[in-house]
Amino acid sequence: MFKVLKHYYSRIKEGRLEEFISQWLWMGSYIKRYWFLIAIYTFLGASGSALGLGTSMVSRNLIDAVTGQNSDNIVSVACLYVGVGVSMLFINAFKTRLSLKISLKVNNEIRSDIFSQILSTDWESLSKYRTGDLMYRINGDTMSVSNAVLTYIPNIVSVFITFGGAFVVMLQNDAIMAFIALAGAPISFISTRFSMRKMREYQRKQLELQSNKTTFNQETLQNMQMIKAFGLVDYFISEYKAVQEQSVEFAMTQNKFQSRMTVFTGFVGQLIGYACYGYAVYRLWQGSVSYGTMTLFVSMSSSLRGSFSSVLNLLPTAMRASLSAGRIMEITSLPRESIEDEEKGKTMLKEAVKTGITVELQDVSFAYGKNPPVFTKANLRAGSGEIVGLIGPSGEGKTTTLRILLGLYHCAAGRAIVSNPTVGSMSLSSGTRCLFSYIPQGNTLFSGTIAENMRMLKPDATKEEIIEVLKVADAYRFIESLDKGIDTDVFEGGNRFSEGQKQRLSIARALLHNAPILLLDEATSALDMATEKRVLKNILSYRPLQTIIVTAHRPSVLSMCDRVYKIQSGHIEEVNEEQIQTFLEEG
Repeated sequence: MFKVLKHYYSRIKEGRLEEFISQWLWMGSYIKRYWFLIAIYTFLGASGSALGLGTSMVSRNLIDAVTGQNSDNIVSVACLYVGVGVSMLFINAFKTRLSLKISLKVNNEIRSDIFSQILSTDWESLSKYRTGDLMYRINGDTMSVSNAVLTYIPNIVSVFITFGGAFVVMLQNDAIMAFIALAGAPISFISTRFSMRKMREYQRKQLELQSNKTTFNQETLQNMQMIKAFGLVDYFISEYKAVQEQSVEFAMTQNKFQSRMTVFTGFVGQLIGYACYGYAVYRLWQGSVSYGTMTLFVSMSSSLRGSFSSVLNLLPTAMRASLSAGRIMEITSLPRESIEDEEKGKTMLKEAVKTGITVELQDVSFAYGKNPPVFTKANLRAGSGEIVGLIGPSGEGKTTTLRILLGLYHCAAGRAIVSNPTVGSMSLSSGTRCLFSYIPQGNTLFSGTIAENMRMLKPDATKEEIIEVLKVADAYRFIESLDKGIDTDVFEGGNRFSEGQKQRLSIARALLHNAPILLLDEATSALDMATEKRVLKNILSYRPLQTIIVTAHRPSVLSMCDRVYKIQSGHIEEVNEEQIQTFLEEG
């Protein structure tokens, strides 16, 4: 006894109880939100349990009537039995349909809520997690949580109605029979307590394996072109089989443990069942009970044992839900993006049409976590109507600089600001992101048509507006040759087009956003030099006040820049033509 208390005390000191409570309090916020739907779900489950008990009682009366114990009421009892059976058919059909509707509504709304929370999370914090892992948390873990939110309380109510009803009926008819039926309860409780720790470990490992499988599948399909290009098909098939085998091995290990526990508890249940059946037959032999009552005894003892097992099974369900809740809370508790400056950002966006925007880094320092600084006391300025170039060795901080400008990363020191003569200046954050159009390396296009990709940034864009920006990006010439024009499917990742075509489509989409600052991260690298120059000139002619910041390694782009900054060895410094030429020759 002392060891048991010591074990639970150590778990409480480790914070297990506090963690479990916090996870269920978090789920409780959703239970509170959907209390009315959960109440309906509970009523439906409770009605099913009550009808099940009623059917057993009516069955007893029908058997007694058929065997001559109460033959005068055989017609009325038979009608009642049929009526209850037919009622259960309709009630179950209604319950199934309504339960599905409620389940889909709650599941989808909770999933949407968690999905929106994840998308609103600070990008720097979220980027530490693998995409596949996040996908499984959004889908698998959220499904587990939403099912628990919707069904846990109804299941508790239904189980206790069945358990309480069966126990009361047994007590009223024969107290000894009731206690025989519950004789295995202590053994079941002890075995459940023993298995809980092991099951928690298994469930935690299972969630990790599922996340790893999702990540592997997502990364494999995302990099299919590279896999085929390097002849890695056999390697990835082998890796896939290894992942599957790991899952199978774990599933078999878990099943082995569960089977042992099932055999043990099943054996105890069988013994108790035989005892109940034997006692019921003995009472019938004595003439103390009727055939109908004997049948009722057997049915109720089975319900009693089954509902007690269901009570114990609620514990692993609660544990699985709490683990999933903990995994989701780990993400949703990450820092959120601040939207305090959103309105001021929108005001500056309106004024930018007249006066443009200037973006500056003033003595900025930045590092990834506890790693050495990417740069310290960095200064950079890009004014309205200017093209500013960023050069530097790979991995020195060019893309990082663009992410700071987008408010995805935050300075450790110094100021990163945008300014406008009318509105003044404001620090870069998610609220200033509306001032930027960004074309990252890789040029992300989505499944759908060219027009649908364009309208992501401007849903009400007309066909004429889309064609206009496509012409500016020098993309319309190849699009108008397609049978469906802008209604042509691009396929996933834009795989229908060449890299240069995808870059021009991405530039056109960014222009449709109509933001005053355009960030190009190697976004013209797949274009020939003539097309590259033509596109940049078109952009400046199309929007004379556009501020353009471009990372590049090619002289054709750098020759068009008003200023060029070199990022290297933890510093950002403005360089002249001679220094640019030296860098290019050394590169």
